[in-house]
Amino acid sequence: MSETTKQALKSYFESKLEGAVNLRISDFKQPSAGWSDEAFIFNVNWESDGETHQKGFAIRKQNKGGLMRENKNFYNQYNFLDILSKNCDLPVPGVHWYETDESILGGSFFVMDKLEGAAYVPWSKEGQQFLKQAHDDGHIPQQFVELLAKLHLLDYQEAGFTKDFTEPVGPYGYIDSKIKGLEEMYNRYLISPDPVMVDALEWLKANKPAAQRYSIVHNDYRTGNLLYKNNEITGILDWEAAEIGDPMADVAYVCAKSNRMDSPLLCYLLDRDMFYETYSKLTGLQVDEKVVHYYEVFHQVRFVLISQSAGTSFAKGQTQDLRMARQGYRWPLMRGMVAELLGY
Repeated sequence: MSETTKQALKSYFESKLEGAVNLRISDFKQPSAGWSDEAFIFNVNWESDGETHQKGFAIRKQNKGGLMRENKNFYNQYNFLDILSKNCDLPVPGVHWYETDESILGGSFFVMDKLEGAAYVPWSKEGQQFLKQAHDDGHIPQQFVELLAKLHLLDYQEAGFTKDFTEPVGPYGYIDSKIKGLEEMYNRYLISPDPVMVDALEWLKANKPAAQRYSIVHNDYRTGNLLYKNNEITGILDWEAAEIGDPMADVAYVCAKSNRMDSPLLCYLLDRDMFYETYSKLTGLQVDEKVVHYYEVFHQVRFVLISQSAGTSFAKGQTQDLRMARQGYRWPLMRGMVAELLGY
């Protein structure tokens, strides 16, 4: 961490923690994750009223060159997590402050509690070893499903989400809005007409499933966005795409090939039958293979557009993150998986 950043954080927390003296920042880390926004994790140590204090914090800072930046409302991330953390007992971080003064860290940011635990990249050697052991033990897979079910059972109206977030109208309201968004993204990144993507978008229109009900959906619920400690899931991270929607979108995301590649285990962790049976028992929702397949196509189309967004961002000089360039080069692979799902 640069001295400039350290001093900026020190000054910021001195202004927020009333009566704090001898404040210092320690154990600063910047995770390698955070393709859309930047993340910082650290401890704040201070004294007040003759007592010594230490608390862990995390900061999420807007990355203007991040993935799908033009489709994101950064304040919504803060607001969504603020409502969620106050109305559920899921392992999500509480939030403290939203800051728009970009002179402090070079962009808008919000401050959260730091959650204990380690994150793993699922397709790395270390990650696959951890997830295989977790699968064999059985506790983390069970908890994985239980936490997703608990999220989908949360009464979002009572929690107050409908005040600031759109509640879909009618059984097709959610998917209609999502297809419209995909078409807008396709046209935004279009270089030349793509028959596979046009076919996929038309297929999505023609095969829309009716939502059994609406719930809070995470939209990126996978093993790589969780924290683990002592054989427990201790944190659910990356809520930037969360919204009110069809819970089957989350179910299909867990099943998506892009989240398991050649592994027979969903998200490198779950047996499919166990996932379906446990989720259905906990939520009372029917898991229909045709609906899961539909949302897998939906997610895969979105993955193609994410790859295009990343490559475009790098090519235009909006970011120097080489992972964005690499993601852009994955476009043919992502597009091929759309064709595979459509039965080409």
